Amino acid sequence: MWHIVSDTSCDLHRLEDGEGIFDFTTIPFSIRIGNKEYIDDENISVEDMLTANENHSEMAQTSCPSPADWRNRFAAEGPVLAFTISSALSGSYNSACTAKQMLQEENPGKQIAVIDSRATGPEVAMLVLKARELILAGKTFEEAETALNREAEKIHTIFALASYHNLIKAGRVSRLIGFIAGHLGFWGIGIGSEEGEISIRGKARGNRSMIRFLVEEMKKIGPAGREIRISHCQNEKDALALKEQLQAAFPGIKVVLMETRGLDSFYAERHGLIVGF
Repeated sequence: MWHIVSDTSCDLHRLEDGEGIFDFTTIPFSIRIGNKEYIDDENISVEDMLTANENHSEMAQTSCPSPADWRNRFAAEGPVLAFTISSALSGSYNSACTAKQMLQEENPGKQIAVIDSRATGPEVAMLVLKARELILAGKTFEEAETALNREAEKIHTIFALASYHNLIKAGRVSRLIGFIAGHLGFWGIGIGSEEGEISIRGKARGNRSMIRFLVEEMKKIGPAGREIRISHCQNEKDALALKEQLQAAFPGIKVVLMETRGLDSFYAERHGLIVGF
C-alpha cells in the first residue's frame, strides 16, 4: 500500500482510483488572524477567514505542519510520496524532511520521498496527480521519486491578484498605491521562479486585460505537459474565461479548474487566480 501525503497547499481534498493501491491524506496549515486561528481542514470557512483578514490591520501568521504531523502520516507501512509548498515560502518542506530523517533512523529501509514543489496550489496538485499516475503504472519507488523531482523542475506557476491586503501589510506595496490600484481594477500579475520564490511581473487593468496578460506570458514559457490547472479564490467567472482563452491558445491541452483551500485562499486573496502549467 502506497501513501500519498501533501500539505494543504495542493488544493485537493481526495484522489480517485486508489482503493487497495494507495491512500491520500492532507496535513493542514493554520492561519492566525488576530486572536482567531483557522485550521485549513474540511471545516474551515474560507469566506470567514478572508473577511477577517481584510478587516484586520496586522499581517496574519501562517503555521506549517510540524515534523510530528508529517511523522504520523509517514509511519504507516509502505512507501510514501510526500509533497509540500515551495520551501522558499514555508517551513513545511523542512518539517517533512525532519520527519523522514527521524523515521529512517529508526527504520533505514523505510521508503519516503519528500518533493519540494517550488510552488503552491495547482502545481502541487499536478505533482500529486502525477504520483497517482506513476503508482497505477506500476513504477518502482525509485522510478517514481526520480520522475516526480523532474516534473517539479518542469512545471511553472503564474498568478493574478485582485486584492492587495497582504502585500500592503507585508510592506511590499504602500497603502495608498494598494488602495488606488484596487479601486481602479488593477490586477497584479506574478510568476514563480525556478527557486520557488514569487515576484510581481506586471499589472493589468480590468479582467480582460488580466486574462490576456496571463495567456501571453504563458505562451512565452510554454506548458510543461498536456494539462493546465487553475486554482481560483471565489472567482469561477474569470477562471472559466481564462480556461476558454487557454484552450484556444493551446489546442489539445486539458484545462481543469479547482477552488483554493484555506492556505491558497489566504495567499491569492479574494478573486485571485493561480495557474500551474
